[in-house]
Amino acid sequence: MAQQQTIACPLVYQGQALQCGKQVTMQLKPMPADSGVWFSRVDLSAEPIRAVPSSIIDTTKCVALGNASWRIQTIEHLMAAFHGLGIDNIMVEVDAEEIPMADNSARTFVQLLMDTGLVSQDRPRRVRTLKKPVWVRNEADPRSYLIALPGEELRVTYCFSSDHPATGNQIFQYIHSPENFFKEIASARTIAFEREVEMLRRQGLGLGGTLDTVVLVGEEGYKSELRYADEIVRHKILDILGDLYTVGPFAAEIVAVRSGHRLDMELAHCLQMELS
Repeated sequence: MAQQQTIACPLVYQGQALQCGKQVTMQLKPMPADSGVWFSRVDLSAEPIRAVPSSIIDTTKCVALGNASWRIQTIEHLMAAFHGLGIDNIMVEVDAEEIPMADNSARTFVQLLMDTGLVSQDRPRRVRTLKKPVWVRNEADPRSYLIALPGEELRVTYCFSSDHPATGNQIFQYIHSPENFFKEIASARTIAFEREVEMLRRQGLGLGGTLDTVVLVGEEGYKSELRYADEIVRHKILDILGDLYTVGPFAAEIVAVRSGHRLDMELAHCLQMELS
């Protein structure tokens, strides 16, 4: 059985946030075995919050963790990096309401974590398993759903469906391992449709996005240079890996069709009850 992991020493990263557009300083610190993943606002006098499904307070265009007093949003790409590398115990401290976006994938975070180094801890890593299928569905759009089936490893299959001529339909299957995560998923960036950008910015969202950090889709095609031909569906899997890591390590077969953060977190609540 594999051992739990944390980082070898603290690391600091500064960068712009995707949604609010602010410059943010983030510090990651090692935590003892059996601690889990924690988030803290160092600009406020507030107790840290553990990243578990019950701590998620918003899924509008990103995932926000917090309580009635404070929040930290856009945690999903960093959580995906923790999941991809198998980091069990860590503290995330930020001085604003959002995680810095880096390149809007998990690649920068993975490189920072690997450069800092990972250390094994003196407790085994418990990977929970699923005994029966669970699923969630978007009642407003029955074509959008997520299913989790029992499995001996974590495998995610995502079906991205669109009538846009540039993106079309994309399907990708991911088998979880640090090597596969770094090669197949970590570099995939967030998608944005050009027709939605102005509306999002009026809502105070996407203020830090650029053509380098977002896969922008215009009416006639991509406005950004792609890292993968199917970068959109790979990023959807990246989001699932980040969102579902709120339940910790687990093995299951995940099938996702047209799902997003809200359904991801609904499934996370189901998994929290059913994993053993």
